[in-house]
Amino acid sequence: MVALAADGGLLYLGQRRAQNAADLAAVAAASAAETRTRNAALAAGSEVAGLNGFTSANGATVSVRSPPAEGAFKNNSQAYEVEIRYRQPLAMAGALLGQPEGEVSGRAVAMLKGTTQVCLLALNGTVSVTNFSKFTASGCGLGANGTGTGAVKIDNSGSFSAQGAVTAGTCSGCTNPNVKLAEGYQDRAPAVANPYARLDSLTAPDPPCTSSTFTTYNSNNGSGPMRPFEQTGTAYCNAAYMLGNDNSMTLASGTYVFRNASLTVSNLSSFNCNGCTFIMVGTGSGTTASFAAQGLSTFNCDNCTIALLGSSPGKVSFSNLSSARISAPVTNSYDPALSGMIIARANSGPSGSSGSPTLLMSNLSAISILGGVYVPNGHARISNMSAPNPSTCLPLVAGTLEIGQLSNFPFDVSGCPARNTAVPEIRVPRLVE
Repeated sequence: MVALAADGGLLYLGQRRAQNAADLAAVAAASAAETRTRNAALAAGSEVAGLNGFTSANGATVSVRSPPAEGAFKNNSQAYEVEIRYRQPLAMAGALLGQPEGEVSGRAVAMLKGTTQVCLLALNGTVSVTNFSKFTASGCGLGANGTGTGAVKIDNSGSFSAQGAVTAGTCSGCTNPNVKLAEGYQDRAPAVANPYARLDSLTAPDPPCTSSTFTTYNSNNGSGPMRPFEQTGTAYCNAAYMLGNDNSMTLASGTYVFRNASLTVSNLSSFNCNGCTFIMVGTGSGTTASFAAQGLSTFNCDNCTIALLGSSPGKVSFSNLSSARISAPVTNSYDPALSGMIIARANSGPSGSSGSPTLLMSNLSAISILGGVYVPNGHARISNMSAPNPSTCLPLVAGTLEIGQLSNFPFDVSGCPARNTAVPEIRVPRLVE
């Protein structure tokens, strides 16, 4: 009986060993999935199982799958399943019962779970917040995937509060007495995943060019308002176009395509559009494909998206607006991939510099903005803005982020699910089965 009890103990210990190895391997696979390919994540799971003694060479069967083959997360491609089976040699059971082996097994499923939302994310550079009297990131934090010293930079000019800060480099200012981080900060952390990476592969449209000779559109010169692609089947090409020199202008909803052309909305008392998508396609020749709104009393663009596509996309700027309201469409009629996005720039073209930002939002006296902003490999500068009615959805993802001179402009992403806007998250692997 003592010998049989010893065999039972071997089976129990073998079972625990297999289960522990499966747990560790599943967590390793899910963790690798954050920054590596699916095949690399599967390989990581097999490697960790082997490091814990379970390989085909010693008779173990190790299966690493995504999605899992069974259970509550079956067919969930974000989940990683590890199953280990092993024949445990038995001493007395073989001699007395003719059963020299007993099977032990372990199974685990892990996946990445979001812990902290990030409303300001620098993909390859730095995120800096300077020259502010009060900065608030309500329920969200700052992230920088740059690996340098001071990849997150916060000065001590005013009151600063956020959920947390995480960077692949180091944080400068996270320990300042004026800085309050509810969850603290983390240096040398894994990169925060880019929730908008799918937009990098958007295809630029290539319709024929309009035959119109107008470059300025208003009610004074007979041009009338611009017409959308859905009405004309054409694009505005090879010129610097302007909507302005008028009292007010309202555009019809639809898609406006510009190829090697820019659009400036200026010198209007008010501009309005509900359901406009502006597609700026740059190929590197002719006029830079950029969008600008400046010097307006009122700029209202509801359910609007500005997409900068092509091999050489341009810039976006909003400046010197007395009152502005900009919201993203819950569902974009031109391309569902643009749903929830205000600004989306292709992952190509020059990165911009501190003197020439790819995205400029400056001197906006009263702005309401709702939706995602994405300028990869670009420099975004946000300064001198106030928001009497704070946005509940404004995740900013750029190559480099520069935030400054804000007095009343809190950042928040709590309303993004209702807007269908993805939000970056600090994610960690968790066992779910």
